[in-house]
Amino acid sequence: MRTSCLPFVWFITIGLLEITASSLHSWTNENELDDYGGSRHINPKSPASELPGEVDILKLINVTAKDPGVSLVEGPINNYPAYKFRLPYGNVPLANSTAVTNAMSKASGFTVIFLYRQQKNNLGTLISINSPGRLTPWFQLSTNSRTGLLSLKYRINSSTKLHQSDWSLPVHHRKSPLAAWTWIMLSAEYSTNTLRLDIDCQRSQYESLGSHNEAGSNISIPQDSLVYFRQEPGRKKKFLGSMQVAKVLPYVTKERLWSCTHISDNSSRLKPIL
Repeated sequence: MRTSCLPFVWFITIGLLEITASSLHSWTNENELDDYGGSRHINPKSPASELPGEVDILKLINVTAKDPGVSLVEGPINNYPAYKFRLPYGNVPLANSTAVTNAMSKASGFTVIFLYRQQKNNLGTLISINSPGRLTPWFQLSTNSRTGLLSLKYRINSSTKLHQSDWSLPVHHRKSPLAAWTWIMLSAEYSTNTLRLDIDCQRSQYESLGSHNEAGSNISIPQDSLVYFRQEPGRKKKFLGSMQVAKVLPYVTKERLWSCTHISDNSSRLKPIL
């Protein structure tokens, strides 16, 4: 892991290695679907389950396969909609940014969750929070499939100083579409000034929030901020690929929202069990 400025903590995960036979049907390709067949019972320990107080960004933007540049695809969570985003789709910023900024402004902290499969050689933004007319973010998470890095930028205590952390993403086995999906879960806990990152079934990574001399640090999210999904202001760093989960929780989760048969420091081949 390489960090510049100060650290942060995030959760990331990728598809499944230990998969049931029923999960493997039709996964020779990322098949596009004509229609979504409806919901089913979702494992309660799953990012697809309805979580208390959640802000579901995909529901918030009301994305459908009828939108230009969007198609319905299969994701690792069975019978739960996943969407593939291509050009010219560009629904930014969110029409209702307040729901997201409120969730990320809680005194105790927040959690962000993404489940995605990124196009090859793409530098894409998952979420960016900016003041109107400003390019420097208050909070931004981006993923680079060319360099294999996840990058986080954030500001604390309303400071103009931008902190950045970079983490290596697991190597995807692209011959297995299920294994090419990445699960990300970020928690920022202000009571301990701690950020936590979980990637797949790798051991959790912890970092301090802000510098060691910045007591009581919290990520600044002004209420008048705009929330950009899949790209930053100016329609730059467009994320291209598929997404099945994009959520913000107004609290800190103490455990990852998926199950693993084994936790390891080097578990690029170990995938969550659904």
